[in-house]
Amino acid sequence: MSETKEEHREYKTDEDFDRAFFKDIERKTNIWQCIQCGTCTASCESGRWTALKTRSIIRKVCLGDLTVLKDPDIWLCTTCYNCYERCPRDVRPTDVIMELRNYATKLGNISPNHRAVVGYLQKFGHAVPINDEVRKRRVELGLEELPPTAFKFKQEGDDKDLKKFEEHLFDLPPVEDKEEKKEKKEEK
Repeated sequence: MSETKEEHREYKTDEDFDRAFFKDIERKTNIWQCIQCGTCTASCESGRWTALKTRSIIRKVCLGDLTVLKDPDIWLCTTCYNCYERCPRDVRPTDVIMELRNYATKLGNISPNHRAVVGYLQKFGHAVPINDEVRKRRVELGLEELPPTAFKFKQEGDDKDLKKFEEHLFDLPPVEDKEEKKEKKEEK
């Protein structure tokens, strides 16, 4: 094959994969037991309202189709675990999707909404920022002004565990500008 065709092929060979990643998927998800029955897709609450087709994602992984790492549908899973609970072969589709997200994120492919949540976690200690109005309402309801978060430990001086989380949780690749992507494609 010519070099151009090699760069644009969708299906890869064993050399293209991070072996540790696929060993993790095998170990954590029981993926090779999948018989493509479709129970996962039929059980998917998110799939009723979005384009998420869990069975298709599992199939792509089994076939070695790396396009699944760029598929925006992997970010539509709500991690409700209905697919796992109903799988007749004890495959863990939600865990497959979580591993795919982790790997895709390392490659710089993360949903903008998920990136925002990580930013909120880093800044506020929880996924929803608390503004002055929310603080006021919490006090009116007899709650603490701020909900308990991991950052509470920072105030108490016991934040060594939080620092461990920060090393991994907040280590996202920088957002790649669309113009930069375009320039890189033009260079190739």
